[in-house]
Amino acid sequence: MSGLVPLAARRQLFGVPLASLGLGVLLLGVLLWGAWTTRTLLALQSREVVTVELSGLIGAFVEAEARSGADPEASQRRVAAYLQAIDASVDALGRNGRTVLVGEAVLAGQAHDMTPIVRADVVRRMEDLDHAAR
Repeated sequence: MSGLVPLAARRQLFGVPLASLGLGVLLLGVLLWGAWTTRTLLALQSREVVTVELSGLIGAFVEAEARSGADPEASQRRVAAYLQAIDASVDALGRNGRTVLVGEAVLAGQAHDMTPIVRADVVRRMEDLDHAAR
C-alpha cells in the first residue's frame, strides 16, 4: 500500500506535509514584505520637501570675505568654517524628517524655502565659533 502514496505526500514535519509548510512560510514572508513596504512608503510620503538656496548663501559670504581685506589664510579658514556650518545646518534640517533639495535644482512644484532659517543658523554657528576662538 505504501507504494501507492506519492513520496512527496509522505514527507511531513510534525504531521504537516512539507509542501504545506513551505507554502505557509512563503505566504508569511509575502505578508511581512507587504507590511514593511507599506510602512516605508507611508514614511516617505509624510516627509516634508524643502529647498535651500546654497549658491546665494555661499556666494554672498565669499563676496563679503573678498571685500573684507583680511589676509588670505584667515579668509580661507573662515570660508572653510562657513561651509562646515552650512553643511551642519542643512544636515540638521534633514534629520528633522525633511528632504532638503538645493533650490537651484528645483524647477517646479511647491517646496518650502528654508534659506532664511539656514542663514540664521549659520550666523549663530559662526558667532559661536568666533566666541570660542577668543
